[in-house]
Amino acid sequence: MAPFLLQRKKLHLSEDALSKNSSLSRSTLRHIESHQSNVRLANIDSVAQALNLDLYLLACPSQGESDLSTVGIGFQIFQEGFSSWKIHFFNFVDEFRRTHDPRLLLLPPPSTLELKLQALIASTVRVLCDEAKIDAPSWAKKRYFLKEPWFISETENLKASALLESPLYFRENNIFVLSNFLERA
Repeated sequence: MAPFLLQRKKLHLSEDALSKNSSLSRSTLRHIESHQSNVRLANIDSVAQALNLDLYLLACPSQGESDLSTVGIGFQIFQEGFSSWKIHFFNFVDEFRRTHDPRLLLLPPPSTLELKLQALIASTVRVLCDEAKIDAPSWAKKRYFLKEPWFISETENLKASALLESPLYFRENNIFVLSNFLERA
């Protein structure tokens, strides 16, 4: 579901109410919510403001490629659903380790992304920055503490190992991983 439509429903706003709040016609609002082409950026901004959402402008690579930045993978996960996080996340980790390009880390993941994934990405960025011997961006240093602990492996008999092995940046956010979590086979 599109971010604007999802937020509108979460706030229990009718199409008519959002149309009035954003000073746009219902037709324009429908075009924005359904990802129609030829929509003015100013109109998208009006809807974002009316829904109290952050608006990021992201220039994407040509078709068939993806943006492997922290914000880019956040948007991809948001669009494809929570269950898609592993592929995008590990592609990002691999790309950063290959390039050490700090531009991949400049922006935080979208605030509409589930908190546990925001926390995971922030914790990972801090680990990657330590590896690359660069300063982590300020957004990643923010605490994203989860109310409930998240054991990434989701395997009951690995929880004790994850409690012992989890790096500090993950533990600070109540995330528990095995020591080889960021390694590929």
